[in-house]
Order: sequence, then C-alpha cells, then structure tokens
Amino acid sequence: MVLKYLNADELFKVAMNIEKQGIEFYQNAFQTSALTKTKDTFEFLTKEEKRHYEIFKKMDLEIQKIKFRPEDLDEEISLYLQSLVDSGIFENLLPRSRWQDITDKEALNIGIQVEKTSILFYSGILEISQEQSAKSALEKIIHEEKLHLVTLSTLWKETE
Repeated sequence: MVLKYLNADELFKVAMNIEKQGIEFYQNAFQTSALTKTKDTFEFLTKEEKRHYEIFKKMDLEIQKIKFRPEDLDEEISLYLQSLVDSGIFENLLPRSRWQDITDKEALNIGIQVEKTSILFYSGILEISQEQSAKSALEKIIHEEKLHLVTLSTLWKETE
C-alpha cells in the first residue's frame, strides 16, 4: 500500500463518500431553502457533486494504474489526510437528523467548511499522485471546489 495510515485503495472511496454526502446535503439544502438564489446554488452544487462522484468512481476503478509516491516520503501527508477524514465532513458539522431544520445561512456555512476540507483533502491526494490523468482530474476538481467556495462565501455574506 502507498499510504501508511490511509491506504491507496481508500483514497478515492473517501473522496466518493465526501461527494456522496455533498449530494445528499445539497439536495436537502435545496429542498429547505427559502431564497431563490441559494436554492439555485444548492441545485447547481448537487449536480457538481454528482459529477465529481463519477470522476472519483472512475479513478477508484483504475486505482491499480494510478501511481503514488513511495510510502516513506508521505508519512506526513498520510497523517494529514487521515486527520481530515477523522475530523468528519458533513455530519460532524451538523448531525443528519437536523438537516431538515437547517436555515439557508447555516447550510451556506456548512457548505463553506466542507468545500475547504474537500480542497485540502484533494490537494493532499494530488501531492502524492504521480499519474498525470489523475493529477489533471484532481487539479480540475480542486479548481471547481475553490469556485464553489467563493460562490458559497459570497452568498453567505449577502444572506441575513
């Protein structure tokens, strides 16, 4: 295995899980949103998460072809990635049982936190990946996640 604390087989499964939770969270936020602007944003983000999920699913199927740097070079990165996973994504910020009662402002705030965590996690995978096709896909997803962060942050500032 490539990583000591989070093995290579788990990397894209974790990424898929992040995106799957994002789909569920943003769908819920869309359904409970009171404002047209945030509703439209949550609908867009749901579609984006679905697309990202499919990209990671493809990478997970191709994991045997994707090369990572040797384990001994990546203990620090491995610990870092594991800490991101351990800190949780959506449900550690707000239990699923409370998603139905979420306000637009709360949903935007959670989205902001999750996009930040996603960017950090995907950047960690990018750091250790040596396969150009995986690097290209990760770079594109990271760029898109940064755009999502800007969108959510802007809306958060506008929402009272």
